[in-house]
Amino acid sequence: MEDDFLCQIRIMKLYPMPESQPGEHKDAFEKAQTTCTPIVMRKFAQDWPANHWTWNDLCRGVGTRTTGVRGSAFANGQSTTFFPKPIAQKPIAEYFKQLERNEPSDERLFAFNLRAAAPGLEHRNAARFRPLGISVAEIPAYFFGAPGSDTRIHYDFDWIDLLLSHFKGQKRVLLFDQNQNNRLYQIPGTVHSAVDFSQLGALAPKFPLLSQLEGYEVLLEPGDTLYIPKGYWHHITYVTGSFSITYRIWPKSFKEWLKTSYSWITGGSDILLNKLPGVAAWQARRRAAAFLAKYGQPL
Repeated sequence: MEDDFLCQIRIMKLYPMPESQPGEHKDAFEKAQTTCTPIVMRKFAQDWPANHWTWNDLCRGVGTRTTGVRGSAFANGQSTTFFPKPIAQKPIAEYFKQLERNEPSDERLFAFNLRAAAPGLEHRNAARFRPLGISVAEIPAYFFGAPGSDTRIHYDFDWIDLLLSHFKGQKRVLLFDQNQNNRLYQIPGTVHSAVDFSQLGALAPKFPLLSQLEGYEVLLEPGDTLYIPKGYWHHITYVTGSFSITYRIWPKSFKEWLKTSYSWITGGSDILLNKLPGVAAWQARRRAAAFLAKYGQPL
């Protein structure tokens, strides 16, 4: 994992993520949101119930429930798929114990509904953002990952501001704005890149524009909250077994609501259509042809 990070900082230009400390968060966040600049608010979520859950608490909470775990989209031939399919079904508690033991793997739980799987845990956190002067949707998405696993670089299709609070370990986040789309080799018609960031050392010669990339880097610690402005690409690597909770900030203006609504309709339609027989394969072929035409190289 450290070798991957050293490779990243050698190939591209990464700046330290702007950050604020307790007592500075409100003013720093308002400035960041106004300028659409990411910021990490250190220890913002240190008093949340989730920051005090033990792995045993989580195991007891999910009981004997099972779920599908996801792996690497690139390793499993799903690099052009909007939502990669699970690679295996397993007991959730068994997976949590793997994370507690810090066993390396590429297994993740992506946008997991822990509220449904562990209803006995305290999941109400929306009010905790009121000191920042914002309202968030009380629909938390949970993300769990094993050491060495990573989330392929992407930006969220619904075009909305995100607040990601981290717990139980460390994970490294890279952020890039929309000016970097071509340098990231965006796959036409998707919110994904053709570049497997876990293999940058081998892929850099194939994707020379990576050397022109500029972005932000941060190592999240338990209790930190990261503000990700709408449209920002993010690549996430789990350094240790850990998890995060993401909330979406409600749009403030009618124009923002229109953009988000349009994104939900188009993105949601794409997801549903790809469930029809043959559509996903047809989309993959179409996008591969568009990628070749745009970048002059095969996807």
